[in-house]
Amino acid sequence: MNHSFSGADFDSLASGMASSGAIESLGAIQHSRNLLLLRSVVDAARRTGHPEAEAARHGFEQLMELKRRVPDAAAAVITHPSTGGWGLHALRVLQGGAPDEPAGARPAQLAGMAAAAAVRGRCAGTFTVPVSRGVVTLPSVGVLTAPEDAGTVRIVHDGRKVVATAGRTSSPIPADGAPDAPGWRGLRTLRAPSAGRAEIELLLDDVDPFRFPDASSDGAGRLSEAAVAELERTLGETWELLTRHHGSSARELSGTVSTLTPLRSPIGTFRSATSREHYGCVALSLPVDQTQLAVTLVHEAQHGKLAAVMDAVKLLPGDDDRRYYAPWRPDPRPFSGLLHGTYAFLGVVRFWRRQRWLERGEHAMAAHLEYAHWREAVRLGLVQLCSHDRLPALTVRFVQGMRHVLDQWRAEPVPGPAAALAARRFDAHRERWIAANGPLPGCLRTVRDLPDPVA
Repeated sequence: MNHSFSGADFDSLASGMASSGAIESLGAIQHSRNLLLLRSVVDAARRTGHPEAEAARHGFEQLMELKRRVPDAAAAVITHPSTGGWGLHALRVLQGGAPDEPAGARPAQLAGMAAAAAVRGRCAGTFTVPVSRGVVTLPSVGVLTAPEDAGTVRIVHDGRKVVATAGRTSSPIPADGAPDAPGWRGLRTLRAPSAGRAEIELLLDDVDPFRFPDASSDGAGRLSEAAVAELERTLGETWELLTRHHGSSARELSGTVSTLTPLRSPIGTFRSATSREHYGCVALSLPVDQTQLAVTLVHEAQHGKLAAVMDAVKLLPGDDDRRYYAPWRPDPRPFSGLLHGTYAFLGVVRFWRRQRWLERGEHAMAAHLEYAHWREAVRLGLVQLCSHDRLPALTVRFVQGMRHVLDQWRAEPVPGPAAALAARRFDAHRERWIAANGPLPGCLRTVRDLPDPVA
């Protein structure tokens, strides 16, 4: 499974606004990546003599057969964010690199993926799925609470209905998309239509044990129907804003984000995150308003795109101990963290560049402030990225693409009060950072403009 970007597609990614071809390539790369991960789990289970090695092989073969019969349904399972998360977790455990990881990396879980594809594709089949962390998981479909003494559950799909059996206990699994039934919690779909424009559908994954790193401690758990309705309403308003005024961002998001998962956060605070292991998933705390959700999706999609690019090409220089100043963090960051943050906030700048002309009154001034603030943050990130003395050639090209975009935006005027407040913000952050971490990197003390990146 070989994949590549055209030069134009790569450059579109560097600019922060991917072409349709680049988005399709990212999706294909992640599909192949997850398939390779699942195949690697089978091989590692066999190589280590794991007692579930044969069950893993059989589950993988069932999934591949369903990939042939119902390719769209199988692809939805293979590319679901938790599939990649589970695959990497299981592989680390099998290779002995995660001895303290909690239970849940059972290789036989490949049968759960096959069962999920059968449910989605309405295909008959029988699947023996292991119980992990107290549940049977069908990625992208839902989870079934298992009897306490059950090690596996037999799932039978006759082409119309689905029944799960453990010992003498049998229970139906809704095959019609119903989210809840006794012992069953299904994934719900958030739909956001837009008048005269493309709609978006996102899965809300608040049940899969592998939906996000540390989901058992960091996840917000099952949302109430009222909370889901409120989130769907907000998503609708957000999607209307994006499709009407930020069309390129909306097009990107529809091709790169498939799933939302709720996070815990202290009352009165908001947080969001992406994971390289869970392509397509944006994790965020609730509640969230229309504009906050829009800028969050744009920001996290940037992280997701860059992580997918880095799965395909080498962008990072050789390991070293250098640390950098990230104007969005209180701590020094390695090159990878600085590159990710700079790229993510390039998307944020793009959003506020347009949004500041749509707001009125105090909201307009606040939007100008956001634009000025994050534009300068990206500039400082690029100064440091460009100053690295041993960048791979593709990284030079990528950074140059980011720089080209920012050079255009830096010529745009910002109202004086917003610019002054942005400067004060930076002064305060810089002083706190220096007090905690010591002097800024030398390139920030001597370079006032963007240098050329160095290969």
